Parts: sequence; C-alpha cells; structure tokens
Amino acid sequence: MMDRAPRKATLFEVVRMVLSAFLGIRKRAEHEKLEVSPLQVIIVGVMAAALFVLTVVSVVQLVIR
Repeated sequence: MMDRAPRKATLFEVVRMVLSAFLGIRKRAEHEKLEVSPLQVIIVGVMAAALFVLTVVSVVQLVIR
C-alpha cells in the first residue's frame, strides 16, 4: 500500500505537538502524518516556554506577597 504524503499541520496541531513534547507524551504515528516546518515548532515552542515562565513568576509573586 502506498502511504499518502503528509499534510500540512494547522496551528492547533503544532501547538498540541509542542505541548505534548513539553510533557513528554507523544504518539509517533500521529505526528508522522503531519508536515511541520522547523520555524513553526520554534515559534510555538518559544511562545509556550515564555508563557510557562510568566506563569511560574506570577504564581511566585502571588505566594510571596
């Protein structure tokens, strides 16, 4: 059987891939069906990391007040 060419990933799918990578949870077969550019992953990853850091800093600020 011939496999179909990977389709381009939507923004939601890229976000889901990056967040699952942050958590260490991943289904290989699901992600191999998508075509994702490295730039998409880098941008979403930096945004997710920044959001995580801002959340941690905010929680710490709330706790120490």
